[in-house]
Amino acid sequence: MKKAIIGVIIAIILVAAIGIGILVVKDFKQEDILRQEMLEFENLTRAENIDLDQIDQRIRELKTTGDYGVLEKAMKDYLADVVNVSVDIANILNDERIVNALTPENYQEDGPDFVQTKQFLEESKTNLEQYKNEVLQLLTNEGAMSYIENKNLDDYYVDLYKEIALSEDTALDEDNAEIEASLDEATRILDIESQVINLLSENQNSWEIDGDTIVFNNATLQNQYNDLVGQI
Repeated sequence: MKKAIIGVIIAIILVAAIGIGILVVKDFKQEDILRQEMLEFENLTRAENIDLDQIDQRIRELKTTGDYGVLEKAMKDYLADVVNVSVDIANILNDERIVNALTPENYQEDGPDFVQTKQFLEESKTNLEQYKNEVLQLLTNEGAMSYIENKNLDDYYVDLYKEIALSEDTALDEDNAEIEASLDEATRILDIESQVINLLSENQNSWEIDGDTIVFNNATLQNQYNDLVGQI
């Protein structure tokens, strides 16, 4: 009887050990899937021609389950917000109206009051400042960590999130400084364009379009115009 009891206990322990082994292997497999998923996402964002549809599809698809699934969703929610605000910024900077604002064609079409151009430039500056603040906040370690708060995950998963999602402070500061400087430069250009448009709208009788050239009948005004345009 004693031997039978010992045999049952050993069997139970073996079954439990096998079960635990399966769970550990499964966890390792889940972690590998998660790491590979994040690596492939990073490769997509570094491609020469970024496919936003493919990135969006990658973000929407969850490849893991359980706590890893919670972790993956937190990461992808974070990435989705970073991508979305980045696209918003790109849409502003790639708008042809920025390039065309100071062209003879626009001077003729929207001048001399420039109602549409003024509105567009002001809205662009306001939105760009908003999106800049959003993306810079997202790209802080605090911003990234906010997506895993209140998920009730063990420290192991939180540490794994930190490992994959967070950057070294020095590299992060450098990247954020570069992004901020680039967006500030874009805002500066928009501001100069606004100054040019205001200069023209406030001096409507001092300039005209001759062919594809703006001509001034006031030397001081022309110098002011040339000085502003030269700063772009």
